Amino acid sequence: MKKIMIYVVLAMLLVGCKLDPKPVGDEGRSQSVSFDLICANEINILPISINGTTAPKDAFDFSIAKLKKYTTDNVIVHKNIALTLNESDINHFIHDFGVSNNLNMLQESQKELLREKLNTLPQNSTTIVMIYTPTLHFTRSTEGRSLRGIAFGKRADQPLNVVAYNKVNIDGAPVISKNQAWKIVLTHEFGHRLGVPANISHNKAKHCTSRECIMYSSPDWQSVVSVLLLNGMPYDFCDLCEAELKDMKQNCFMPNILP
Repeated sequence: MKKIMIYVVLAMLLVGCKLDPKPVGDEGRSQSVSFDLICANEINILPISINGTTAPKDAFDFSIAKLKKYTTDNVIVHKNIALTLNESDINHFIHDFGVSNNLNMLQESQKELLREKLNTLPQNSTTIVMIYTPTLHFTRSTEGRSLRGIAFGKRADQPLNVVAYNKVNIDGAPVISKNQAWKIVLTHEFGHRLGVPANISHNKAKHCTSRECIMYSSPDWQSVVSVLLLNGMPYDFCDLCEAELKDMKQNCFMPNILP
C-alpha cells in the first residue's frame, strides 16, 4: 500500500496535478472587480506602523509589484506613519478607522499627524492605507477571532481602501517561512481590494475556491498537499482571478472610460 501511494504521488507530480476546487456551496457569491483601483491614474500607498511593527521589505516590494502588474502601474508609496497605542486600544483603533475613518482612539498629537498626511492624499478609492499591527481580531472587541490580515469593505463614510496585517500571526504561519507568509498575506489583502474572485463560480465567501490561488481562504490539508507536493506556494492569482483582473484592465484603455 505504501508503494502504491508513493507511485500515485509521483504520478501526480509528473503530470502537474491540481486538486479539485473547494465547493462553493451556500457561501457562493459574486462581486465587482474594482474599476477605481485597476484603472486609477495613480494609486497612493500609505503604510502605518503601530508600535514599531513593519513588514519585511522584500515581501512588501513583492506585493507592490503584483499590484502594479494588475493596475495601470503608477503606484506611489508614501513614507511610513509611526503610531504608538496601548495594546488594549489597537484593535479598537484599527476597526474604527477601517470602518468609518474614525481616529478617536488616538492621542491628539497622533490624530493631527495622521490627518495632516491623509489630507495630502486623494480621499477616495485610489488610496490604500496599510496598517501593520502586533494584534488584530475579527471584531472590534478583542474577544474576536485572531486574524493574519483583513481588508475592510467600502462604505460611504470610509472612501479609502484600508487593509491591516497582524505580524504575530503572519510570522507564526505553519509550514512556510515568515517572508513567504508576508508575501502571500500582503498580496491576498490587495486582492480583496481589487475585487477578486468576482464570479460566483469560484467565489466562496469572497475567497477563491482554487487551492492554487493566492485568494484561497484558510489553509487545509488539501492546500498543504498542493504546496508541499504538487504546485508550490500560491504567490499569484489563479487563471480565473487573473482573467477577471486582466479583462478590467483592458477596459481602462477604451475611449471615455477612464475617470
